[in-house]
Amino acid sequence: MNKSLQIINFGKREFSDFYKVNYRLWLQRLANDIIDSLVFVEHPHVILVGNQGNAKEIRFPYAMTRRVEIPVYEVDWEGDITYRGPGQLSVYPVLHLNRHGLGVEEMIGKFEQLLIHLFHQYGIKAHSIPGEKGVWVEKARIACIDLEVRQSVTRFSLAINVNPRLSLFRILQPDLNTAHGVTSLYQILKKKIDLEVLKSQFVDLFQREFGFRAEDASSF
Repeated sequence: MNKSLQIINFGKREFSDFYKVNYRLWLQRLANDIIDSLVFVEHPHVILVGNQGNAKEIRFPYAMTRRVEIPVYEVDWEGDITYRGPGQLSVYPVLHLNRHGLGVEEMIGKFEQLLIHLFHQYGIKAHSIPGEKGVWVEKARIACIDLEVRQSVTRFSLAINVNPRLSLFRILQPDLNTAHGVTSLYQILKKKIDLEVLKSQFVDLFQREFGFRAEDASSF
């Protein structure tokens, strides 16, 4: 079975433009026109409202709206509400699970283990939480997994908090007494992280966890 992997680096890209690209890649993988892929991208500030979410629940503090403009997009995604923005590394896997005998829960578990091993390389002890999708350091989430699978092909993304503005996550936490905290590599390590090194480490761990072999990276 071909387990080659295409690596695509999009750099910085508006979500409104990239959403169409991600949908096209999903269609191409569904038709077997492309091989499995990992797509890396950094988005400007954006809040995404999925089919389970309600844009009316988003609360923008007045002082925050004066400093930064954050668009809100309603997207065809079986999630609720999530944030993407500068300082996050977003990874969009485009994988045909059936062709590799993978189930959805197994895939999520593998990504959680990948992220735990990734943070371990930086001396950070991370863990998953049963019933939640993502990875935490103590009680603060450092990476979220917002993936879904349609017709056996993955869509949407996971995001690693490298050095985002953590205060913006309050928008998604109207009840701060019950909401999980958030953290980042920078907040824990107090130093900048080289994104290209982080991407390379992610790809290496992905190959080990999923058994793929990466081809040369492409930039768009």
